[in-house]
Amino acid sequence: MKVGITGNPQVGKTTLFRLLTGSSPGSSLSRVGVMEVPDERLPQLSRIFERPKSTYARIDLVDIMHHRGQDLLNEVRNLDAVVIVVGAFLGEEEVKESLDFVDSLVTDFYVADLVSVENRLEKLQSKKTKPVNQMEIPFLMKCKRALDEDLLLKEVEFAPHEIDFLSSFSFYTLKPIILAVNLSEEQLLSGTYPGMKDVRELADAQGYEVVRFSGVLEEEISALSPEDGSLFLQEFGLEESGIARLAKVTYSALGLITFFTVSADEVRAWSIPKGTTVKEAAGKIHTDLERGFIRADVVSYQDLISAGSLKASKEKGLLRVEGKEYIVQDGDVINVRFNV
Repeated sequence: MKVGITGNPQVGKTTLFRLLTGSSPGSSLSRVGVMEVPDERLPQLSRIFERPKSTYARIDLVDIMHHRGQDLLNEVRNLDAVVIVVGAFLGEEEVKESLDFVDSLVTDFYVADLVSVENRLEKLQSKKTKPVNQMEIPFLMKCKRALDEDLLLKEVEFAPHEIDFLSSFSFYTLKPIILAVNLSEEQLLSGTYPGMKDVRELADAQGYEVVRFSGVLEEEISALSPEDGSLFLQEFGLEESGIARLAKVTYSALGLITFFTVSADEVRAWSIPKGTTVKEAAGKIHTDLERGFIRADVVSYQDLISAGSLKASKEKGLLRVEGKEYIVQDGDVINVRFNV
């Protein structure tokens, strides 16, 4: 999965990119990085299994350079979600300009999707090309009706056979949008900021997730030890950083869940889409595991924590043997049995 960060100039999008990827100010010219997704379950599993290494689930991030027009659309095309930074710390006028940016971007998304659908329909109806199958034209007409009614395609309910068509188009209005509101420390403490009502109204109307953070505060926290950083957050009445909350919200917006594996020296978190079978999840670990899949030993995180150990989970009948059609649940701890 790949997520882009964009917004008006000077709102803190590159700062946010650096914070999420853990890169230093001196490396800010790098536009591509990796974000680790915080997960409180991983340290607990490492403790139970006594493994020295913990590897978090990751998402690729892109700091989008272009701010408007076709160049921006070209950068967004192959992304799975977009984080738009709103510069509330700069005052009410900048919030208004940031929301205008959001409206402009979404309008471009609508237009691009409508043009894509209409061009494909024109080619099919004029016999310039052949449909993938007899259901393609009804699918495209359904998309066109939705877009004509100002509906995001992510708001449309598609039948299972139509999902396959969606993967053939890089539709923009399918992409989740997250608003990352960059506050000053004073705004974070007060719990309010200029234009907050407008941000909330837009988010509610369009189904956008909103995460508040303070770039200044987050940079201070990043320079502290985890213990000191936690104490610093408590002064602001926060249990976790805005960066951690944004990472989790982005992960959820992408429709991802986490399963865990345990090797000789590592407990590792893996990200997969909801609805993934255990055989497909095995392929995420290594293609050989999917190809030679036999079965999987599965225990849920909560059952494992409750039992206290893998051995106790077995004794209590909490460890299950699942076949290839089992749908992985968030928090499953999985050991794949295979033969190649």
